[in-house]
Amino acid sequence: MSRGFILIEASISYIVLSLALVALVPMFILSMRANKASEKVAVATHLCQELLEEVRLHRWDEATPAPAVHIAAGGALGVDAGETASDKRTFDDVDDFDGWTESPPQDPVMRPLTAFATYSRSVTVGYLNASFQPAGAPTDLKRVAVCASAPKLIPICLDTILANR
Repeated sequence: MSRGFILIEASISYIVLSLALVALVPMFILSMRANKASEKVAVATHLCQELLEEVRLHRWDEATPAPAVHIAAGGALGVDAGETASDKRTFDDVDDFDGWTESPPQDPVMRPLTAFATYSRSVTVGYLNASFQPAGAPTDLKRVAVCASAPKLIPICLDTILANR
């Protein structure tokens, strides 16, 4: 009698355990997907940070002397004479990066970052007025925005404001 009772108890335990596992499997799958999405966001953020720092290493404007001092007025945004729009190694100031895109991302000497081949990056540069609103003419403030995107990822963007100082 006790042997049959233990067998029934064990069978019921297996059934309860099986039902619990079946209920938990979707949670494990959901958590794995969330981890993958978080990883993509982290990678995109780091790629934005890297390119933003690369841009910040350049002079504020074409007319900025070395060592840097305040200049009277900024120039037009975009690539200047003697620079190549498809080669960021020729860029010498922040606004040269306006409109720059990379797919796949590249390091500062334009070698593809093959581990991130599914990502792309873009840069926009624009002047801001004293209220930090977009300005149509050159001012002493530039907003630099770097965005990274990948399939099934909302674009991640980081931006900074650089002053003519």
